[in-house]
Amino acid sequence: MKLRRLLPLTALAAAVVFSAGAAAPASAASTPTGYAGSPFGGAAQHTGRSPAVAGPLVNATSRNWAGYAITSLSTPAATFTHVHASWTQRPVTCPTSDAWAVFWVGFDGWTNGTVEQGGSSARCVNSTPVYQLWWEMFPTNAIQPVLNINAGDSVSADVTYNAATAQFTITVADATQHTSFSTTQTCAANLVCSRSSADWIVEAVGRFGTSDFFPLANYGRALMGNSVASDDAGHGGSMTSSSTWQRTKIQEQDATTTYATTGDTSTNGQNFAVTWAHQ
Repeated sequence: MKLRRLLPLTALAAAVVFSAGAAAPASAASTPTGYAGSPFGGAAQHTGRSPAVAGPLVNATSRNWAGYAITSLSTPAATFTHVHASWTQRPVTCPTSDAWAVFWVGFDGWTNGTVEQGGSSARCVNSTPVYQLWWEMFPTNAIQPVLNINAGDSVSADVTYNAATAQFTITVADATQHTSFSTTQTCAANLVCSRSSADWIVEAVGRFGTSDFFPLANYGRALMGNSVASDDAGHGGSMTSSSTWQRTKIQEQDATTTYATTGDTSTNGQNFAVTWAHQ
């Protein structure tokens, strides 16, 4: 991946819809606070290829991503139209006062410079964890926190692309508190949101305007389940359900430090774990 140039926050025409009974939204950041985007800090380091249930499996590393991304091997390449997963929000400890970790699903970011995403956040504010649901259209805006949640809550996230309207719908729900939000977004006019990958990621958040990162909050072992996707060629299901989908298993590390490790997918290709290793 090439180093991404981080752009300033711009005004959005965003429609955010809350479910009945939802808690009041947390204030969106008035200034950019960080990005959950694709690995920035150099090219992904490919470490080999091994047999997979369906399409091939590639192992790679990223400075700030751990989890899985799938891409299309079709000619021409299919583009992704839906991605979903669910997880239990892990409680975090704060190795530093400003540590942060985000958990999300979305499109893009692995082979290009945009990401359309939504999920949950565990951010240490003066060493106290704060848990929220959020969305982002990188690099148009910074992380947009919407609803406060608690550690242990059951979270699900969906990102869907509507070809007829050229719009992305990002929906994140907390089944424990029976709250949710949905926002419909359009790719910025100066960008191409190609939907070249579908992603299931645990991430260290980048500091706005730099190539540095917030320390990674200690989430222990995070489980992501019910991981499914669809593309515009008619393929759908778990990340191992199509021979036309290449999976990339991503370890979060740089040349000297492993920050998080990603486990194998379950037999049905829907579930996997990411384990925290270093701040």
